Amino acid sequence: MLIALLSAKPITDETLKFLISKKLDLINGMQMAVGKTQQDVITFPIDYPASVMSLSRSMSISDAIIFIVNEEISSLDAELALAIEYSHISTGKIIFTESSDISSFHKFFNTYKLGGFETVKLGENIIFDSKESTMPSSYVSIDKHFIVKGIGNVILGFNLGASIKKGDKMFLLPSLKETTIKSIQIMDVDSTMAKYGTHVGLALNNVNEVDLENNYAISSVKELSDSFNCEISTSSFYKSDPFTSKGVSTAILGKNFLVSLSAPDNKVRAKFNKPIIKYRDKNFLFDSSLPAGKNRVIGGIRLL
Repeated sequence: MLIALLSAKPITDETLKFLISKKLDLINGMQMAVGKTQQDVITFPIDYPASVMSLSRSMSISDAIIFIVNEEISSLDAELALAIEYSHISTGKIIFTESSDISSFHKFFNTYKLGGFETVKLGENIIFDSKESTMPSSYVSIDKHFIVKGIGNVILGFNLGASIKKGDKMFLLPSLKETTIKSIQIMDVDSTMAKYGTHVGLALNNVNEVDLENNYAISSVKELSDSFNCEISTSSFYKSDPFTSKGVSTAILGKNFLVSLSAPDNKVRAKFNKPIIKYRDKNFLFDSSLPAGKNRVIGGIRLL
């Protein structure tokens, strides 16, 4: 299970010791960690609220939410509640302590998706049902890349699609350069396959450093576009016009994209700054031009 850990305040090590067993890589403001069950990978944004980019990336790859209720409820809790509201995620746990203002939390958020999540006291077991990929195709994000002596070019990323195997033919996105998986590691252990939801290290054939700098994922899918018809829903708390704002962004499968919205023939059209696969799950739109303290959640977007 891939889980996004969210809090309106920085999460202390004292709290983290109840939720994770060990930290993994820190990439672009998103901390990765192994959950207590050893079956879950937890991600959380460490640069939030200064930036909403890693928040968006974390939620775009996650199947569930763990939300920490702090000693007071702020506008940042409301922003996080709106992000969850307009995301594809429908499963979560609300974590509270003796100092949490849980009564105010329920007062403000009971009518939101967040308010319907199960409430759990910090320290109690947190268990989610396993989740299968919603994509029949293979898709692995490129979160980090480097050269290993004797092995070659290696990427670290999340398997966000169907299971992958050693020897599988894949394509770099968006260049569509063909590659094959030379070897697979999961938590530094060699493997012949990797299921959905695992954080993997993949050695790739037929790629170089330039290829990996200019591409953001590998996939079995070759059909890409930078423009799609879409459905959007807009929050009443967002006060600007998403059709004219220059900061409209979204994250799809762990990658942030700038989005330009238009409405030719009364059909909403989304143009991305890079070609992407058609990923049909709902994701939230945010306005990266706004500072922390302003509601940056525009609403939701679903590609058609």
